[in-house]
Amino acid sequence: MTRPAIAALLWLVLAGMGVAGLFLSTVNRVRETFDTDARILHRVLSQRMEQQEAVLNALDALEQQGVGVVALGTYLNTLLRPYPQVVAVEQCFAQSCQVLGTPAEQPPVLATPLSSQPALHWPEEDGPLYALSQNRVRIWVDARRLTGALDSGAAPLTYTLFQPKTATIVVAHTPEAGAVSRTLRVDKVLGTTLQPLPIRISRSVPWSAWPWVEATLWTLLTAGLGALVFRLLESRRNVQRALLDERARAAGVVHAASEAIVALDDGHRVTLANPAARAALAHPMPPGTDLRTVATFQATLSQAPFDAASFWNSDQPVALPEGLTLRRGHEGVQVEGSLAPLRGAGGELRGRVLILREVGPLQRRMLERLEDGERRVREHEEMLAHVSRLSTLGEMGAGLAHELNQPLTAIISYGQAAARLLEDPEPDLARVRHAVNASVTQAGRAAQIIVRLRQWVRRAPSQTRPTDLVQAVQNVLTLCHADLNRLGVQVVAAYADAPLVEADPVHLEQIILNLLRNALDAVQETPHPIIEVSIVPDAAGWTLSVRDNGPGIAPEVRPRLFTPFTTSKSGGLGLGLSLSQTLAQGMGGDLSGANAGSGGAVFTLSLPRQALEAASD
Repeated sequence: MTRPAIAALLWLVLAGMGVAGLFLSTVNRVRETFDTDARILHRVLSQRMEQQEAVLNALDALEQQGVGVVALGTYLNTLLRPYPQVVAVEQCFAQSCQVLGTPAEQPPVLATPLSSQPALHWPEEDGPLYALSQNRVRIWVDARRLTGALDSGAAPLTYTLFQPKTATIVVAHTPEAGAVSRTLRVDKVLGTTLQPLPIRISRSVPWSAWPWVEATLWTLLTAGLGALVFRLLESRRNVQRALLDERARAAGVVHAASEAIVALDDGHRVTLANPAARAALAHPMPPGTDLRTVATFQATLSQAPFDAASFWNSDQPVALPEGLTLRRGHEGVQVEGSLAPLRGAGGELRGRVLILREVGPLQRRMLERLEDGERRVREHEEMLAHVSRLSTLGEMGAGLAHELNQPLTAIISYGQAAARLLEDPEPDLARVRHAVNASVTQAGRAAQIIVRLRQWVRRAPSQTRPTDLVQAVQNVLTLCHADLNRLGVQVVAAYADAPLVEADPVHLEQIILNLLRNALDAVQETPHPIIEVSIVPDAAGWTLSVRDNGPGIAPEVRPRLFTPFTTSKSGGLGLGLSLSQTLAQGMGGDLSGANAGSGGAVFTLSLPRQALEAASD
């Protein structure tokens, strides 16, 4: 079962218990009220019946004393005023009965023999009237007038009086009621010996008596509180899960670290140690281990004595002295590291963390990486030099082919013309034709050799791919670092944010190397040599500029700057710029050069952007 389902079930149980408690409390209250009202009604009716019997005894006593009819009637008007239920009084004789006073109702005829004992009489016709007699006095009681003001109220009672033996209904009092949810009922007997009338008392409980509003409010309140508690518990659970995840990640990072890491409490006892720490200290270091008994440091002879107490009890981050030795069994290893305090949210000291590194393996790794880096730099430089030599050889072959192709073509043309001229009359045709044909054959062979040489030195097309232009510049600067330092050249670099271009990485570095070496040659005689390297975006891609503060490009060289065999250097072949322009054009870019306005020369290499980057633009 999911947590929301459990929360909903708990809410239903809580809401149900509350609603049940409200309804049960209402039931108890209604029952207690009904029982109280029923007891009051029963007591009142019993008292009034006792009053009726008292009236009967008083009238019987007066009649026994010989009070006359007129005086007895006058006395009745005063005596019966508090007892409206006594509606008539008769004085009976052997043959008839005489009504005394002024009756509230005319009594029915009752043929009942006289008796000295009190008796209860019911007329033949059923109704609310019944008689009480003693000797010659008879009083008539109207059961409908027994309750009086008790018939009204917010929740009036329903009651039914029965004759004692026949269970005939004497009077049934039923007030008006609306929709009824349930009925409370109790059966009693009126508490007199003379008038033991059974009575059934009931009360109808309307639907409005139940706590519907309170139950609704309780349900809504518990729902709101339940939702709030659920969200608080979920938030707490999420926070706890995040805290546990964060602790697990932190523990994972600590365990994955190659350095020895040991977390301590404020008593220097181990709370966490990663595998590197156990290996470095050659101890399992279970939680609770006092690290001061495990890690023993020893200063070398060239150091001041190591103050272990000051180190372990420091409240500030403290580093191990350089060259400190860690005693590990019977051997000592040189280590470095630090001890830092761990503080709580209020700044109180909660513990410390010790970090150790063995210096020997670290130095070996650094030396290995340094040697590996130098080896890669040498291999890279050798590869660029090799490619540069091959490219130069290709340019030389192409230049030689271009220079030799014209005279060879002329020899062929002249030979063919001579062959035609020798067709004049009387020439030594055999020898001339043989010589001319031999010249043509040799010239064709030379042309074929040159064609094969061009095919042999022709470069393969550039293999372009996304290339980091900034990285290529930095690689070349690394290669020329020694020459730049030797000549005291200041390099000013301004790069855009990591531009990617479509280029052949080897050809690109060859172009940059050629431009940088030309700039180095140009600033050798300059008092404060400066080379500026910048990369900026343009409409088609990226532009790399190499600018120097040398003498600039000579006017006679400028028109033929990128023509093969054009150079202003003594001993130069004049193929570097031509080769670089050819390589740039092979990658879809271009190379140009000019004199800067403030002096010196500036060469600009334009390259297209990376294909995906250009598509996104």
